[in-house]
Amino acid sequence: MANYQNLHLDPDEHVILEVRKHWIVFVGYALSLLLAALLPFALFAAAKIFLPQFFAAVKIPDNFNLPALVLFFYSLWLLFLWASFFLQWTRYYLDVWFVTEKRIIDVNQKNIFNREISNLRFDKIQDITVDVRGFVSTLLGFGNIKVETAGEDNMDFVMNTVRRPDEVRRVIFSQHNEIGDTPLSHARANTPAK
Repeated sequence: MANYQNLHLDPDEHVILEVRKHWIVFVGYALSLLLAALLPFALFAAAKIFLPQFFAAVKIPDNFNLPALVLFFYSLWLLFLWASFFLQWTRYYLDVWFVTEKRIIDVNQKNIFNREISNLRFDKIQDITVDVRGFVSTLLGFGNIKVETAGEDNMDFVMNTVRRPDEVRRVIFSQHNEIGDTPLSHARANTPAK
């Protein structure tokens, strides 16, 4: 069972659904980093094939340790790629919506030390838009969700590349309808204007 103490939920409030980005987003980034790790070898091989006169003209002194220098710079490159992988994983894992019985809690991890948490009560929701575009999105079942609010500030909640966006929309609308069917909202609707 997950620990939701940091969300400061009401005593009678429970998390119904955690909404995260689809895993394909992170896999795509990880594959691009893997290609970037192999890039120096590809560049060296291409230079050796297409610029052989450059390698013939370069004279390296006997006391110079070229393999150690190349290994040092390649290790720095790998360290940079690993740090980038870690930062992207942190953003991927900590970017989440929590849907409770009363509200949506949007945790937006902007970077490693910058997090923004917003709340949206169901009675403020005006509309939910699901946008699934393209063959891959349809095949793997991910898309974008936009929750539009009714109010002066018009702060919309948007999350891109969400897993099962239609299911998320259904859960939010069912909670929105339950909130709309409470006796308090019927009492307000049936109260005569003064």
